[in-house]
Amino acid sequence: MRHPDTLTDSKRDQLDSILDACPDLATARDLAHEFSAIARERRDQDLTSCMTRALDQGPSPVQGFAAFLQNDWDAVVNGLTLSWSSGAVEGQVTRIKLIKRRSYGRASFALLRTLVLAQPP
Repeated sequence: MRHPDTLTDSKRDQLDSILDACPDLATARDLAHEFSAIARERRDQDLTSCMTRALDQGPSPVQGFAAFLQNDWDAVVNGLTLSWSSGAVEGQVTRIKLIKRRSYGRASFALLRTLVLAQPP
């Protein structure tokens, strides 16, 4: 999944021989690179054509992924277009879960509350 420009010559030759031996893998790689570029560059206008191509030409796992994305299409498009993110909230939830797991069986709720409030986010 690395960008092709970052591969050494020997790695590129090895990858080319693998992709020549398995056309489905080559198609999957091309579709994955395309989807990655769409997500990274927030090109939601290209998403429909990419998903259509994945459903028509992709190997079975890629088709399953594309079908799964279509189940909640609005959320996928919003994730690619809106600048909002729940990353900060998810980070706080993860931090609290780690504190809770660390003190499992040894701490009361009062101590857990103190630990959560004492550690800065």
